[in-house]
Order: sequence, then structure tokens, then C-alpha cells
Amino acid sequence: MPMLLEEKPDLPLEDTYKHEDDSALVNEEDNTELSFNNQVSIRDYCRQVPMVGVHTTCGEAASMLNHDQSYPCVVLGDDQNRPQGLIMREKLYRILNGRFAADLFYRKPISHVADSSPVVVDVQADAPGVIDVALSRSEEHFYDCIIITEEQRLLGVLTMRDLMSLSRRLQHEAGEERVRTITESRQEISRIHESITKLVRSAGKTGEEAKEIIHLSEQGAISLMQVEASYNRVHQHMEGQRQHASDMLNSIETGAGMARSIRSLADQSALLAMNASIEAAHAGDYGRGFQVVASEIRALAKQTREVAGDMSSLLEGIGELTRQTVELVRASAAEIDESSVHVTEGSAAFNRLSTAVEGMLHNAAHIAEEGRHTGEVAEHIRRKLEAMVSGEEI
Repeated sequence: MPMLLEEKPDLPLEDTYKHEDDSALVNEEDNTELSFNNQVSIRDYCRQVPMVGVHTTCGEAASMLNHDQSYPCVVLGDDQNRPQGLIMREKLYRILNGRFAADLFYRKPISHVADSSPVVVDVQADAPGVIDVALSRSEEHFYDCIIITEEQRLLGVLTMRDLMSLSRRLQHEAGEERVRTITESRQEISRIHESITKLVRSAGKTGEEAKEIIHLSEQGAISLMQVEASYNRVHQHMEGQRQHASDMLNSIETGAGMARSIRSLADQSALLAMNASIEAAHAGDYGRGFQVVASEIRALAKQTREVAGDMSSLLEGIGELTRQTVELVRASAAEIDESSVHVTEGSAAFNRLSTAVEGMLHNAAHIAEEGRHTGEVAEHIRRKLEAMVSGEEI
């Protein structure tokens, strides 16, 4: 029996694996201790192992493993360092420790006992994917090393302990990322809650302002209605004034006609007085008294004619002023009619404004109610996130 087999570990195969598992869980001084980098690479966990050719004997492989107890396995490869197989230390020891194993296997090529279909992954592979592949293996090869290659050439291997360390690192980084995410989410929820609180306050203030606008709109509408009623009354008064002015024009025209008639009568009286004076002159002394009367009548007729002329001029002036007054009344009535239209439109606009503001008030109340509900939900979420960060609830 070769002496190299006496140097193998005394622990059974199962105990050896259990020892590795416990070490991976409790050894805080391991050289693969977590660094919490943002990117986890399986390169950091690769172990260097010897690569042998397919003609290497089992005895030569055992010598390599005995020479350096840190090697967990030996990898079979071709001339270009591409992995072709794998033999674990414990499996080789078990084979060579049989009753006749040394004579049967010691000088045989290791390719006869090696696993020709080991798990081979590229160093750029995703770490969680590598762990999933390792965990999906059969029980027979569950604790075998995983071969890591770079450009199809051997880079190293990963033991189950390395995989557990890698998994622990991923879990820790996932936990840290989860805590960061929860913390950021809690801060964001706090900002959202603060914004919602401001929104609710603004909605309440908007509601109060909307009520004030509605009140002012109602007052404005009432005032415009009063102005419109006043315009209507003024319009009615001006219509009456225009009618009175028209009647006055008619009366003035009648008075002017009467003044013309008086003047005509005065002219006729003057003519009759002249004829009477002529006849009185023919009568001599007998007609002297009648001549005096005729002279007085002629003087009265002249005076009457002058008064009638003055009356006609005065009535013409009054008529002109009255016609101007009628035109002004008509113009004022037109302005009042136009202003009344604007007042009516303004009243309708106030009504529309009041309706719109009532809708805005309703929306503000709805926003405030929804904001309060959302704020309560945000506050509940924030408390839950704080509990998760502090460890009270997971």
C-alpha cells in the first residue's frame, strides 16, 4: 500500500462536508469575507487547483493532493487547458483505500475514475445563476467542485464552501439593498405624505376662497340686477320724456301756427284801419273822431304784428331746443339699451362664474377628501417601512 494514502484525512467523507459547511457559516475571518460591493463576481471566489492530462495516473493525482492539502480536487484538461473532467479528493481517497484498490487503480489513468461531465461555467456568469446550477445537481455530485473557465480555459474551481460564502454575500448585499430601498421608500413616502398634507391644506384654502368668490359673485350678480332694473326705469323715464318732448313740439308748432294767424289778423286789422282813416278823411269834420280810432287800431295792429313776430321767433327757438332734446334723449336711450345688454351679459357671466366656482369647490372638497385618505395610507406605509428598517417587522 503506498505511503501517500496514510496521509489522507481521518475524517469520513460525510464529516468532511459537514466540517466545510459549518466553517462556511461560522468562520468570520475567511478570506472571502463580504465586502458589499455593488457587483459580485465569482472570480473573487475561485480556488487554484492543479490540471492534469488524461494520461495522469491515480497515484500521481493522489501525490498532488497530498502535497498540498488545500486542493479540493484535480481537473483533467487537454493541451489547451480546457477542462475535460474532475476528480474530488475524497472520491480519489475512497477509491484508493479499498482492499485491492491500490493495485487496481494506482497506475491506471485518472480519466477512468474522474467525472467526465462536471459543471463548467464561465467566469462572467451571473453569480445567482451559478448557485442555482450547483443546487440543482444530483445528490451524488452535490458536493463536487464547479469548474470556472475564462475563454474556455481553466481559471479555478468553486467548492461548496465557496458557493455558500458567495450565497451569503449575495444575501447580505440583497439585505443591504433591501434596507436601502426601504429607507429610500420611507423617505419618499414621507415626502409624499408631506406633499399630500400641503395639497390638503391648499385644497381647503382653495375651498374657502371659492366660497368667498361665490359670495362675491352672488353680490355682483345682485348689484348688476339692480343696475339693470335702474337702467330699465331710466329707459322708461326717457321714453316718457321723449314722448313729452314730441307733444311739446306739436304744441309749439300749433303755437307757431296761431302766432302766424295773429300776425295775419294784425295785418288785416292794419289794412282795415288804413281804409277807415281814408274814409274818415273824406268825411271831414264828421269823420275826425273815427280817424282817431282808426289810428289807434292801426297802432294796435302794428304792436300785435310785432308781438306775433317775437312769439314766432321764440317758438322756433324753443322748437329747435326741443328737437335737440329729443335727439339727446334718443341717443341716451340707445346708450342705455347697449349698456343694458352689457349688464345682462355681465349678470350671466357672474352666474356662470358662480357655477364654475361651485364646481371648483366640489372638486377641492373631493381632492381634500382623497388627499386625507391618501395621506393616511402613506402614513401607514411609512410606519410599516420604519418597522421593517428597525427590525420590528420583516
